[in-house]
Amino acid sequence: MLLLGAIVLALPAAAGLTTALGLTAGASRARTAVMSMDGERVLVVGSINIDKFQRLEGGQAVFGKTPRSMLPVKGMTLPAASFLAAAGLSCDADDAEAMVLTMGGPFVEKTGGKGANAAAAAGQTFACEFIGNMGAVSVDANAAMLADLHAFGQVDVGRCSVLPDTATGTAYIMKYEDNDNAIVLVGGANHQWPDAAALRSGAEGADLRAAIDESVCVMLQREVPDHVNVVAAEYAHSVGVPVFVDVGGTDAPLDAALVPYITVLAPNESELAFISGVECTGADGKPEMGAVRRAVAALKEQFGAVGNAGVEVIVTMGGAGSVHFGAAWSADSCMLEGCTHEVHVGCFPLSTPNAKPKDTTGAGDCFRGSYVGARYGERRSVRESMRWAAAAGSLAVETEGAMVSMPTHEAIAERLTQPICQPATASLPPLEEVEDAVRKIALQPKPAESQQQ
Repeated sequence: MLLLGAIVLALPAAAGLTTALGLTAGASRARTAVMSMDGERVLVVGSINIDKFQRLEGGQAVFGKTPRSMLPVKGMTLPAASFLAAAGLSCDADDAEAMVLTMGGPFVEKTGGKGANAAAAAGQTFACEFIGNMGAVSVDANAAMLADLHAFGQVDVGRCSVLPDTATGTAYIMKYEDNDNAIVLVGGANHQWPDAAALRSGAEGADLRAAIDESVCVMLQREVPDHVNVVAAEYAHSVGVPVFVDVGGTDAPLDAALVPYITVLAPNESELAFISGVECTGADGKPEMGAVRRAVAALKEQFGAVGNAGVEVIVTMGGAGSVHFGAAWSADSCMLEGCTHEVHVGCFPLSTPNAKPKDTTGAGDCFRGSYVGARYGERRSVRESMRWAAAAGSLAVETEGAMVSMPTHEAIAERLTQPICQPATASLPPLEEVEDAVRKIALQPKPAESQQQ
């Protein structure tokens, strides 16, 4: 395993290797010096991918020589086996990645991965460090990706690792005619981390623990093994560092061992539905606020059962805006206090010729990274941070690609001066919907332990 920190601080003899990885030695050292002087940064632990884009015709992709409809997976980001199953393509789980590799092109390669994208976005707002794995087999792509992280967010990558005899993770991104997308993941180096014991107390986890100690917030997502997130969140919680979790990257349930340590959970409406078990959209396929509240209430019940009822939830809903449910939010409090623990933020109008998104890839990562940078780095209020994130996300969808679409601090500040559309959720009457949620929760069977008391 090669640690990039050794390269960043390398003697001149290693300059050739540093350059091969896409960073000049001088630029890397300068960035590290800024980080060590400042001492505070957002830390993102997660995935970095080679993104392979292709535009679908008629919503179909070709596997082998056979066209297959990708409409059932529109809007989803899933690992290979789950993706193929959702698309209605049958194969053994062990053969799923091999089947994905038969997908016909042409492809355009760019830098991505939920972790790396979020780091680039956070880095435009506040200092940021990224810890993730790349594979030595993908040396040319790695150089381009590290250069992008430096260019689009000045992200510190000194504690990333390059694993021998391994390929860097890959995401196949299929774009539909309306510029929505579907993403299938091939894990590669993203899935190869030291075990939990080594990360928790061994030498292999020392860099991770030190990075958490130096951070203002730890951002996690689910394109890496569950135990990595659990150990990072557990340690962050023990030293008083907030833990922000992006639910995306898999359709698996939240790891129960992770739940007690999450400060903020950030799903979109589809992800909220599958982790809560409550459908969040109406007959028209659009988010329905009453259903979203019921889903959040169910989720808060699950978290409360393990002592984390104060978890905050931020739900992003595309063109319907976003909603923050505060630590004190509950279905009961919303009914009694008029939903004072909710913050609703709309969307900024787009400057594209047709006022529609050009590419939604990475927009959620942009929103979340920008929010964390503003909320925990710059210490803005929840509402200010959500508006900042909404402005960043609106700029991201105006540009093709994921990481390359992360807007600069100056561009976000400029977008903030423009009027924002009223959130669709804010006009919905909350009381009847929340009363319904309260009734449903009240009718649920009490735990056996409670009944015995």
